[in-house]
Amino acid sequence: MAFVCSLAVGSNAAPGADTAEVVKRATAALNSDWASDPLYACVEKDEVQKGDRTTSKTFEVVMIDGSDYDLALAADDQPLSPERRKAELMKFKAEVGRRREESASARRARIEAWKKRRDENGELLLDFPTALTFQFQGEETKGGRLAYVFSATPKAGIVPATRAAKVLAGIQGKAWVDAATFHPMRVECTVVRPVPVFGALASVLPGTEIGIGMTPVSNSVWLVDEVSMRLSLSKLHVFKSTGLTRSTYSQYRPNSEVVAEFLAKAGEE
Repeated sequence: MAFVCSLAVGSNAAPGADTAEVVKRATAALNSDWASDPLYACVEKDEVQKGDRTTSKTFEVVMIDGSDYDLALAADDQPLSPERRKAELMKFKAEVGRRREESASARRARIEAWKKRRDENGELLLDFPTALTFQFQGEETKGGRLAYVFSATPKAGIVPATRAAKVLAGIQGKAWVDAATFHPMRVECTVVRPVPVFGALASVLPGTEIGIGMTPVSNSVWLVDEVSMRLSLSKLHVFKSTGLTRSTYSQYRPNSEVVAEFLAKAGEE
């Protein structure tokens, strides 16, 4: 549920700030955010639009002994019934107990699988430093905060090593960095040329749009609050499909606090 990007800006300097210092401080802040993310629980809502129909699932994402767990809250904006809510809390309690009793090898495999998924989720932004070049464009107020604005274009001569890097090799983008704290605030990308993502089987087409936003959750930590993708995809270079997905992340709270709250509620049932 979390993403990180570093800024590889060009030679233009932001007013009142040295470019190298902006890059250094932004990278340090992002690395700290990435490390802090598992310390927080949040409410995640995933929406998928196909044609005129939009479906959604809402759940609380918590960490239990080294990996995540999704506790269902609502479906298509309809809260769970009291009976279903009770059942979900009891499942949560049982999972906490199960993980406490699992073998060392099972625990290690579970945590490694979670880390792999987490790295894949963050891959798109993690590849920014090597795949893109950023140029300072000016200042802009975004969300009531002053931001430095950068344009992003693919670096020449880079051979993409990951699926995300392949997508980034065909995009043009824009990034906003908070001028006061040097935390990235938002990244927006548009695919401008077809990008093969499954060899000869499928390509991401021009017009695909990706947006990732971040928000402060404490005085020093910013975490993702939105990931959206309007995907245009061709399969076998014949069949074309489009789709819109959007995930929002809200109500960030210390993970230990949320786990204790849910266990207490499960004990009351």
